[in-house]
Amino acid sequence: MITTGTAVAKPWYETVGEPEPPEDGRQQNRTMADITTVLRARYRQDEETVLISGPTFILYDRDNPNARIAPDCYVVFNVDATMIETHNAYRIWQWGKPPDFVLEVASPSTAPCDLNDKRTRYESMGVREYWRFDPSGGELYGEPLIAERLVDSVYVPIPTHTELNGDVWAHSEVLDIDFYWRDELFWAKDTPTGKWLNTLEAELAAHEATRAAHEVTNAAHQQEIARRIAAESQVQELQAEIERLRVEHSDQ
Repeated sequence: MITTGTAVAKPWYETVGEPEPPEDGRQQNRTMADITTVLRARYRQDEETVLISGPTFILYDRDNPNARIAPDCYVVFNVDATMIETHNAYRIWQWGKPPDFVLEVASPSTAPCDLNDKRTRYESMGVREYWRFDPSGGELYGEPLIAERLVDSVYVPIPTHTELNGDVWAHSEVLDIDFYWRDELFWAKDTPTGKWLNTLEAELAAHEATRAAHEVTNAAHQQEIARRIAAESQVQELQAEIERLRVEHSDQ
């Protein structure tokens, strides 16, 4: 008896691909990369329970394939980050909570959506803090940084502060970080310690470089040991051959 099987179609949410980057998104890339790297360095000791993601889809309605949104960066606490990273998208219904922190970085084509439609959707999803960074210094958003916090299911502004030197900053309660617009770049400061977190990226790179150098040194050391063992083996073989020839000669 021959049976034929029918392939079972995967649910739509298992076939979601990567979001398409905007055509004018190049100016976003540095800011997105810098902030994501800083956050990953900050939480590298908690990487198993803190999800820090770049632009991937968040799916927020299992029954609606159009219910998806792709932040430039988002953070979720107290989840199985290692497992989630093996999936193609973040599914709110499966992992039990929306992101705690969402960041959008302005480009000419995305700024209107960041200020309006995305804000409305993040608010309805229950994202605790919604931040927007404008690499142009305010030409696209009107301000270099805009931040809002969810209070009673409604977004309210997080106060921004302007220093005498022109620095503009605001405090994230969710991350316990002060984000700055200074010298035409975005910076992050650890609120409890006052330490600039951007230096963590350099420290992490230095740590990786030291580790790599140690591995190279260790590999060279192992090669030297192997060379010496091989040389000693050759010496022993030569000594054995000399002894054999000596014995043969003495027997003649």
